[in-house]
Amino acid sequence: MTLQQLRYFVEVAHTLHYTKAAQNLNISQPSLSYAISQLSKKLGVPLFRVEGLKVSLTEYGEAFLPYAESALNILAQGEAQLNRMSNPSNGNITLGYIYSVSFDAIPQLIDEYYAYRGNRNISFSFQVNITDLLIEKLIEGSVDVVIAPFTEAVSECISSIPLFEQELYLVVYKDHPLSRYTAVTIDDFKNEKFIMIRKGTDLYQQTISLFKKHNITPDIFFEVDECNSMASFVGAQLGIAIMPKIPSLDSYKVIAIPFKGRTVSRTINLLWNNSIRHTPALKNFLDYYISSRSSNTQ
Repeated sequence: MTLQQLRYFVEVAHTLHYTKAAQNLNISQPSLSYAISQLSKKLGVPLFRVEGLKVSLTEYGEAFLPYAESALNILAQGEAQLNRMSNPSNGNITLGYIYSVSFDAIPQLIDEYYAYRGNRNISFSFQVNITDLLIEKLIEGSVDVVIAPFTEAVSECISSIPLFEQELYLVVYKDHPLSRYTAVTIDDFKNEKFIMIRKGTDLYQQTISLFKKHNITPDIFFEVDECNSMASFVGAQLGIAIMPKIPSLDSYKVIAIPFKGRTVSRTINLLWNNSIRHTPALKNFLDYYISSRSSNTQ
């Protein structure tokens, strides 16, 4: 039994007309009749009943048709999958990112890439999480790329390039005396109680470096795991925080105040795993951002 015989059988079963089926398949009618007879011989049962000009499926042909169609559909799906894997113009990229870049940076980066590609055939799947968990997923291969800060604990198999600077803000509750300020310096709040992200994270390191630069030891009241928790504790008037803007800030009844001169920021990077095989779509995505960001720094 051959793939060609299956295709011929399905075509005749759909048209119930040898001449039309032969035209649709772009072959001669004798070639089609021979292929069908050989398939019947292989299966040991007649597949069609021919009565004059009328062609109909036998009970064996009716029983066999869904299996032949299923086999052809599965093969077509396999062929399409191989095409997606081998074609840089198609495919899916799983992109992980931290919550604070979700509402503006991610749509902008995707639109930039689509504009470069000139089409939207490459699709994206998204996962939002904290940096440490995203790095774990990147190492195990369950995400293809990550947009997050670069931390010293990142594995040697992970490469990165800087994408953009993310501004950090002083976040206070709405009735705080500083809430009326349009911009702040560190001297304005150095004696406050602070809600801090946990040790080892990039945001923690950035915040501690800022304090050290001004010879200040912060009064840390709470340490939490992620930015939503920071905003929640600030909204409960348990302290203030230094953090990026996140989409949900308004729901916590807090205010984000920029630093004077907008001088406090952190670098957000594109991270990928060099130890796993890159699909053509992922390679194309990385090539674009590596070349575009490298040229911007020269």
